[in-house]
Amino acid sequence: MNVQVLKDIPSDQLVPSMRYITVALDVTCDFCHDPKSFDSDDKPQKVTARKMMTMMLAINKDNFNGRREVTCYTCHHSNSKAANIPTALAVAAANGPGGAMPPTNGGPAGPPAAAPSAGNAAPSAASMPTVDDILAKYTAALGGSAAVVKITTLSEKGTTEAPARGMHSAMEVLRKAPNKALAILHAPSGDVAEGYNGTMGWQQRPEHGIEDVAGDELVRTRLWAAFIPGLNLKQEFARVQLAGVDKIGDRDAYRVIAARAGGGQVRFYFDKESGLLLRISERIESFLGALPQETNYSDYRDVNGVKMPFSVIVAHADGPTIYKWEQIQANLTVDDARFDKPAEKAAQ
Repeated sequence: MNVQVLKDIPSDQLVPSMRYITVALDVTCDFCHDPKSFDSDDKPQKVTARKMMTMMLAINKDNFNGRREVTCYTCHHSNSKAANIPTALAVAAANGPGGAMPPTNGGPAGPPAAAPSAGNAAPSAASMPTVDDILAKYTAALGGSAAVVKITTLSEKGTTEAPARGMHSAMEVLRKAPNKALAILHAPSGDVAEGYNGTMGWQQRPEHGIEDVAGDELVRTRLWAAFIPGLNLKQEFARVQLAGVDKIGDRDAYRVIAARAGGGQVRFYFDKESGLLLRISERIESFLGALPQETNYSDYRDVNGVKMPFSVIVAHADGPTIYKWEQIQANLTVDDARFDKPAEKAAQ
């Protein structure tokens, strides 16, 4: 493998870093790489990318004590060529109607700050519920703890669609309490599978075979494998606290921040009125930068006395992935071995 600038980072950070570049510059892998030979240095864009990464690392080292303050996106803003002069449209959009003119000292421009209105005033601490109250209401909204504990397995079948990538395929997911999961995407080029057996995560793709999941991707796999997301926050995270109320669409939602022991946090949004989970917001970390990811839940329906979301939309920086479940069944017999990493087939 022809890795030069990023040769000293953990191996599990290499692919996420490459994905970060594709979003930060709004390009695909073949912008820098020859699809027939990824190791080749023939494309000048690949040489330039190395120079840009070296420059970015030096800026952070020399000016921010090595902290990742400047990233590819800082200059590129999802353009392959970074702009060196603001456009009139960009300035107008930043200032807004009736906004202030850009300052003459080179500082950031923006509209004048508005005084908070009574309708948008933050609720007082006395009027806010506790995290325990929110989680208790969530449990009750699902159907109550007695109904929840009776469900030990779930089988979800439906379709997944990624409009930006032109993908539309059948998909099925198996789950077993408390944290085992298996997803199988029936793609035209062959099945793509992802699993977590409670300890380790893995992926199986036709073009890459079977691979272990590690690093930040493993952290997100554990979150995805939670039997009912958001239900056991206090057991799964080191610290959980209520941070306020936000709008999710037209709904008011309590924002609960859950912090991991090893660093990083995840935001959970619970509908203020119904109590149901509306969104999980997190960041996908890489060596070069972080990308936001939001998982949105809706269309809750009754399954064996427990409400389950039949619509799940995962919003990535490169477009949404939409899961529509046509059928969710509970308490089917599922062997634990289904979630284990498959054995490699012997060469013929």
